Amino acid sequence: MIRHWRDLLPGGVLLVLVGVLYGITAGFDRVPPSFAQGMQAADMPRLILVVIAVLSLVMIYQGRGQEEEAKPAISWRMWATALVLLAAVFLFSLLGLTLTTMLTCLIIPLLWGERRRLYVLIYAIAVPACIYLLFTFALKLRLPQGVLSPWLT
Repeated sequence: MIRHWRDLLPGGVLLVLVGVLYGITAGFDRVPPSFAQGMQAADMPRLILVVIAVLSLVMIYQGRGQEEEAKPAISWRMWATALVLLAAVFLFSLLGLTLTTMLTCLIIPLLWGERRRLYVLIYAIAVPACIYLLFTFALKLRLPQGVLSPWLT
């Protein structure tokens, strides 16, 4: 039995939202296979929605039987992280996905006090590279690359 609403309420809201959005994707047009490039228009949103639903169910399941814990004060690092992510939203159109992700993966761990700079650098290069390779070659989807477009096309 879930003893508090901390995990059940947001998990339930996410599941309802996933259901509504999944229903909306049913109205997406299908492209004939001869014209299709990679995935159909509804496939990627549905894949993401299924992942969100599974993670919501995991969150609800893990919340079973746990006592409500005292909430700590919000750290200044959380607000700084929010500002970095907000800046990333605005930099996205200029820098593209790969560079924006690289900068975000570089700044946030350092902001939170990670001292192993070599690991942070490897992480900041590997994550965007893996995302780029996955979407470009495995899923056959083009990602916005901003200033890198001339070199990545």
